[in-house]
Amino acid sequence: MTLNKIAEQLVDAKGGYAGIVKQGQIIRLTDVEGKQVIDFVVFNNDDRREKLSASYSRSRYFVEPGSEYLPRNTVGEGDWLMSTSCRPLMTIIKESADRKGVHDLHHRMCNRFMMNNMSGVDEDGCHEIIGKAIAPFDVTYAEIPDPINVFMNYPYDLERDGFFINEPITKAGDYIEFRAEMDVLVALANCPEDSSTACNGGHCTPIKVEIFEDTDAEQFPVLDHYEWLHQELGKRGRQVVKTGL
Repeated sequence: MTLNKIAEQLVDAKGGYAGIVKQGQIIRLTDVEGKQVIDFVVFNNDDRREKLSASYSRSRYFVEPGSEYLPRNTVGEGDWLMSTSCRPLMTIIKESADRKGVHDLHHRMCNRFMMNNMSGVDEDGCHEIIGKAIAPFDVTYAEIPDPINVFMNYPYDLERDGFFINEPITKAGDYIEFRAEMDVLVALANCPEDSSTACNGGHCTPIKVEIFEDTDAEQFPVLDHYEWLHQELGKRGRQVVKTGL
């Protein structure tokens, strides 16, 4: 893999970003100072009705025939960010943190309701931040899907019977890389919550966004979700007769 950087932007604490990532390109999100959560959403840029599905991303993966199917709480290196049509938008190709896969796919992004209710401060949450960043691309606030909360340490506690927010495990310079499996529109919020939870370790900090072109990457057709599914099953030696479609 030969990477050529084509874009770089430092996103201030409590800031937002939106942009197009072409098929085969890689976006790297770097936690500049450590312990910073990034709310990240993705759209198929050719049909923005198709967008990130947090639930499909954590629950749709290929299992070995006869093995137990276990829905996952999160995703990590090698996993897809799946769309609402159940096909991959992006692939997680690299994480530098010591523990991989510490991200949240359960919690809806913070918003002004949460900020007012929990901290008594009338300020933008991640929903509003993403909404403003993505508005120039003609995507409205109401169209923004549930995110992957990158670096959010949100484990399930068996004794307390629920998910609870812990400080992120990332240190300064830790990053995650996603490869686009089709042309996508991405948007993110540098999470602004610093008073009510341990989400960002009580201190919001900048992140860096970089986009790279892989000069060795080859373009490939973007299949509809059933064609893609049957192609992937075929790669795994599993032939399924298509019926009723």
